[in-house]
Amino acid sequence: MKLFVMVILVTGTALAEVRPLMQEFYVLTNKLHPYLTNKTDFMDEKNEKAISTVLTGFVENTKILKKDKMAQNDDMKFRAQLLAEGLDEAEKSFKTGFKDYSFWALKASLNNCFSCHTQKSLVGTNYNFDKNSKHNTYQKAEFFFIVRNYEKSIPLFEEILIHYPKNKVSVEDLESSAQKLLFYSVRVLRDDLKTIKAFEKILKNQNLPSSLRNDFLAWKKYLNIKKYRIEDEVKISNAKDLEIFMAAREQIAEQYTYMNQRAIVDLDTTYFLYQLLEKSTDQDLKPSTLYWLASIEEKYRLDMFDVAAENYLRECIEKYSINKVAKKCFSLYKEIKIASFTGSRGTDMPKSVTDQLKKYETLVNKK
Repeated sequence: MKLFVMVILVTGTALAEVRPLMQEFYVLTNKLHPYLTNKTDFMDEKNEKAISTVLTGFVENTKILKKDKMAQNDDMKFRAQLLAEGLDEAEKSFKTGFKDYSFWALKASLNNCFSCHTQKSLVGTNYNFDKNSKHNTYQKAEFFFIVRNYEKSIPLFEEILIHYPKNKVSVEDLESSAQKLLFYSVRVLRDDLKTIKAFEKILKNQNLPSSLRNDFLAWKKYLNIKKYRIEDEVKISNAKDLEIFMAAREQIAEQYTYMNQRAIVDLDTTYFLYQLLEKSTDQDLKPSTLYWLASIEEKYRLDMFDVAAENYLRECIEKYSINKVAKKCFSLYKEIKIASFTGSRGTDMPKSVTDQLKKYETLVNKK
């Protein structure tokens, strides 16, 4: 369910082809965004009609996107399919009373939106709010980030971090601001000196929570250690090369005790893997790259409302089912799905999920 903008904003040509549709998605996101920054408002019955209308708009526009010429190539056809399924599921779950799940699904969509934008290092836009917008500072920053108006979003995130706690921002929004700043720095800006300077400015705020200060210190340390960085001349020609590379990257990541701190290592690694996925023509290397991308991103799926790992694994299973790595992709996918439906009462998976797992198991075991 990589969000609509991931599908739409792949290349400059694609952007030109679907600009009216993209603008409609942005308008819909603007309307929905206030409810996604406040779960109470999302669950409130008085907002049900407004939210339902926007969800229907998303689904209808996605159907149009699937028919667009840009979405007909192999890679985009798969993404558009996942997008349509995800948004349709979010709309149906909301309308049938499963608002908790719908909220998670939509947050996942928005977070995958900025994840994809930064992963592709797409340039910024000038998309803005309506003049009558009543969003608070964090809501504005998050929306600008989603629509890639980095010129406005990044200073707002920095402001939130520098002036905490006087600005009375919640700890959740504070940590989210740091997370998005990290995404931008590693995947889009990619200028270590500028990033270190920004981090040092934020670290002057002695009132930051100690855990968050330690995160910034760990990120700054990573940027300063040359041997931790991925060299420009590194070459990956086959699946074996990739396995060796990933083992080395995991050794570096293990130098950091906490997930938030190792996130900078994983972001740098997944940035490289995504570039490899885009450029490689080796049919054995592509499914292996999808597997390793998923193996990293599944670590962050719950905390970051992220379903990227599942999407990479589905692509690996469906498009490369005869490749030997497809079995590894299925094994990890099954593990994720079981964990998603396991609680204090055990595992209770919907029939649609168990049917899909059976279908995938048959697919990867075909001889």
